[in-house]
Amino acid sequence: MVAASAGVTGRIRPPVCRTRRRESLVERLHMTFVALLHAVNLGARRKVPMTDLRALLTGLGLREVRTYIQSGNAVFSADPQPNLRGRLEAALEAQFGFPVPVTLRTAQEWQEAAADCPAHLRSEAVVVAFLRDPPDPERVAALRARDVTPERWEIVGQTLYQTVQDGVRTMKLSAAVIERTLGVGVTVRNERTVEAIAAMLDT
Repeated sequence: MVAASAGVTGRIRPPVCRTRRRESLVERLHMTFVALLHAVNLGARRKVPMTDLRALLTGLGLREVRTYIQSGNAVFSADPQPNLRGRLEAALEAQFGFPVPVTLRTAQEWQEAAADCPAHLRSEAVVVAFLRDPPDPERVAALRARDVTPERWEIVGQTLYQTVQDGVRTMKLSAAVIERTLGVGVTVRNERTVEAIAAMLDT
């Protein structure tokens, strides 16, 4: 989102310009985010109860905090701020005693990810891998060079869509393989979760 200009011209601007700037500031102060916690609640050691997560996020001054199931998915509103992801990760580690990487998406980015699954993959079950940071093109090329037949995949921006043949646990293109090859953090969600969070953002 591009902020309105704050330049001073010495002239009184028409009312419509002032109105547009007020609307832009209001939008900036009410951004909605999706936070995906990596690898929580998969075993006995990395427990993050969702009630505790909601309390933690609310305590950080985030608004309208909601969570979805136990895999570490939170929706909230916040003022745009530098290093929001870093603040979340520091607070999570302080609260729960272990590092918890976080992937952040704005509401618009999430809705785009929910809608952008390539058409040639849609006839099969698909999982979505969300990348923490933009991948290097050379590393994407290295990932393409891997033989993961019969699985198929495509990357769109910071989102990787991949087909599932015999269950997530047997996938050749696992989250660990994606992370190691691309050199960025990855967390995976199934189609149901992606669609459910998209629906939450519409309410």
